Parts: sequence; structure tokens; C-alpha cells
Amino acid sequence: MSATTTEARLDDRATQRPRFYLWMAIAMTATAFVGFVPTFWLPLAQGIPQRIGVLAIHGLLFFGWPLLLTYQAWLAASGNVARHRDLGMVGVSLATAMTIFGTLAAINGAQRSIAANLADAGEAFMVVPMAAIFSFAVLVIAAIVNVRRSDWHKRLMISATAVILDAPIARPFIAYIVMGGHLPPFEGTVGLAGLPGPPPPVAGLLPPALIGDLFIVAGMIYDWWTRGKVHPGYFWAGGFALAVQLLRIPFSTSAIWHAMARWLIALSG
Repeated sequence: MSATTTEARLDDRATQRPRFYLWMAIAMTATAFVGFVPTFWLPLAQGIPQRIGVLAIHGLLFFGWPLLLTYQAWLAASGNVARHRDLGMVGVSLATAMTIFGTLAAINGAQRSIAANLADAGEAFMVVPMAAIFSFAVLVIAAIVNVRRSDWHKRLMISATAVILDAPIARPFIAYIVMGGHLPPFEGTVGLAGLPGPPPPVAGLLPPALIGDLFIVAGMIYDWWTRGKVHPGYFWAGGFALAVQLLRIPFSTSAIWHAMARWLIALSG
């Protein structure tokens, strides 16, 4: 029996269990929504942002991704595979837009730090969103390449979503622990742009990233429970995501990264 046939049979057995991937997608959507309440949804509810519109667009696009993931997971769980595949190009288009506006938002944050005489801190912090965008893009591309191998495709999509959850996971920590819940009033913008002070230290944002990785760990545990072993897609994706998250800490202070950050900032302006 070939390895491909074995993997397919194991996944067929797993689909007879509860709709794990659908519930994973729902949990990710809830994490994204709740995490961004203090710095995105509440400010947005107070008025349409007039300043730094790229941040609002970026936020809506990134929240749209777990919503689409949930819908796609529901279609697959319901057996509507044809409709699921038809929406594939929507996912590709959304991921492309997220990469573009995520990069623009990262550049915008660095530009605001430069304007506040915090150039080094702004350039260093820029590695955090750029590393997440890079990991997301690589994993989505890998999922697209493996679109006909459903066992790989769905696990890579779950992993791609997990790596961009460090931002919503970090927001409540910054807003309610670092700032003690004393958020500034809405002044026509959303996101960290509405919070005073320098950007957070890069190393300090490793715990939120690791918490986001727990979604990948949950997938590994579910695989072990339903299949008797963990699918290699999780090892590949999880190892890649963790390596990027760890390496971004020393890389953020390197001359190479600061040169790259300045090049991106100059390119946008």
C-alpha cells in the first residue's frame, strides 16, 4: 500500500469524527475578533477612520481571512467540495491583498516611529509584521501548490492562519496589561497608531506568537488522536513558523535588516 493511499484512508477515517477543521477556523476567527476589540473594533465603532486609512483596510482584510477560512471549512465539512474549490481564487486574491496591505501597514508604522525620533525602534519592530506576512505567504503558496492533496492543503491553511494571529493575541496584552486599560480616545485612527509610546520590543512579542502556534499544536494532537500519528505537514509548517519567529529577534537588530527596512520605507515614499 502506497503512502498516499494510507494518508487518504487515515484522513477518511478522521472525517467521520467531529468537524475539527471547522471548529478550528471558528476558534481562530473568534481569536482575531476578540483580540482586536480594544485597538480596532472599538475605535472603528466610534467613527470611520479619517487618518491612516491603510491600517483600517489592512485590519479588515486580515479579519476577512479567518472568516473565509471558516466558510471554506464549512463547505468542505458539508461535502460541497465543488463550491469550496470555486472560491479558491477568492482566497488567492485575498491573500495577495493581505500581503500588499500588510507590508504597507508595517511601513506606515515604521514611518510614524521615524517621525517621533524613534527610527531604530521602528525599524526593528517592523520585522514583526513582515516576518508574519512572510510566513503567511509561504504557507499559503505551499497550500496552493498542494491543493490536490487535501491532507496537506488543509493543514497548511490552518498553519498559515495561525502565524498571523500573534497580532490579535498581543493587542489585549498591550492594551490591558502594559497600558492598564487606559486607552487613548479615538482620534481618527485605529490599531497601534492610536497608542502612545515607542513600539513594543521584538523579543517581548514572542509569547503571543507562541500562543498562536498552539493552533498548530492542537492540529497535531488531533492528528495523533484520530490517525495514530501526526501528519508531516504540521511538522513542516510548525517548524518553519517557529524558526521564523525565533530568528526575527536577533535579525531585528542586525545591520542587514535595518538596511532592508530603510529600503522598503524609501521605496514606499
